[in-house]
Amino acid sequence: MCADIYGVAKIDVYVPERRRIVIHGKVQGVGFRLWLRNVADSLYLYGSCRQLPDGSCEAIVQGDRRVIKQFVIACKRGPAEANVERIEISLLAIDPALGSFQVER
Repeated sequence: MCADIYGVAKIDVYVPERRRIVIHGKVQGVGFRLWLRNVADSLYLYGSCRQLPDGSCEAIVQGDRRVIKQFVIACKRGPAEANVERIEISLLAIDPALGSFQVER
């Protein structure tokens, strides 16, 4: 809990969300998927990532809506060697079976 400017307590509410994020640009051969896993792990997000045949990288993430926004901001930046041109984001249904963030081949 935290207080607003009037001292009234606000309750932080966990709002689960699951998103598909496709990152376009120079994202192969630069450690992008391992970097995504590290970011997801540091934010306590579940899901996976993989390279797509067109050279883009797909991440499926699930967790708190506010935390996913932080993940999206990180995706726009990418690791130092990457060059992110654009990202596509879509909403997916929550998957209660998701576990830790995995890098797929």
